Amino acid sequence: MYGHSEPENWVCQELKTGKVAWSVRNKLEGKSGSLTCGDGNLYLYSDEGVAVLLKATPEGWQENGRFEIPQQSKARQTATGRRGKIWTPPVIANGRLYLRDQELLFCFDVREKK
Repeated sequence: MYGHSEPENWVCQELKTGKVAWSVRNKLEGKSGSLTCGDGNLYLYSDEGVAVLLKATPEGWQENGRFEIPQQSKARQTATGRRGKIWTPPVIANGRLYLRDQELLFCFDVREKK
């Protein structure tokens, strides 16, 4: 089972026992985030708008790429000038990764290139 948990941050646990296989801190911008999986990969999306591709394995954090969304929403800007967080989970459908930040929606082709 993979996910985000405080205080460990990103974590992989054995579902049956709850034993932690691995956990990492400070590998991804932001303090939290969400993820989805597809084709043996994990697609993490941080609360700061950074997406990371990981191999889904209990052997450890095996990063295969990362990028920041090309634009961030101004709607998350607060009256004090602080920026709110991104809470939407990533979605994969028909070989495409969808990432949303308020009114902005980004689509990325994640199909294997042959």
